[in-house]
Amino acid sequence: MIWGEVMKNNLFIYRNRKFPGELIFFVGFVTGIILPNLMFKMKWRQETASALYLLGIYAGEGGVDYVGKVIKMRAGIFLLAAGSGLTIFGIPVAVVGVLLTGINLAMLLTMSILQFGLQGGLIGVCLLFPQWILYLPCIMAGCGTVYESSAQIWKNRTFFPGHIAWYLIKVMICAVCFVVGILLEIYCNPIITKIMIQNLKIF
Repeated sequence: MIWGEVMKNNLFIYRNRKFPGELIFFVGFVTGIILPNLMFKMKWRQETASALYLLGIYAGEGGVDYVGKVIKMRAGIFLLAAGSGLTIFGIPVAVVGVLLTGINLAMLLTMSILQFGLQGGLIGVCLLFPQWILYLPCIMAGCGTVYESSAQIWKNRTFFPGHIAWYLIKVMICAVCFVVGILLEIYCNPIITKIMIQNLKIF
């Protein structure tokens, strides 16, 4: 009974609020900045993590393993989020998705700066360019759609939204943007990162 009341109160909040995506992303981003600084004493781990990530992208240009890894990672995340929007689990998936996005982006940039200074910050930006120009708004809009769809399911007491056509159209638009982002990450990002690393000569 107590659990039922808690769920009822939480669902009332979810149904009557829009997706606070910007706030969640901000919290995640700040967390992603703080964590690497707290772990700065573990210097060897931090150096290993950031250096391996950079070298992995640098060495993975055009490789089949790299292409497969990018497609599997991005497509898997997208399908999980899109599918959850048709269930009651869309709300937590959307919140966690945006939160982790903020944390991951901030940690990458912060670790790059702590490891290599301002030049590392440029490398960090290059690792995100140009694919994240599409990924970020796509994630924010997509998670917002998932959140709202799942909230409707709670409200209507059914596992499938009555506005499924509207939901699928939005998901397809996000899917197209995501596919373009994946192509940019596979074919453009390694080249940009390679040129930047060669010019900065940080390795």
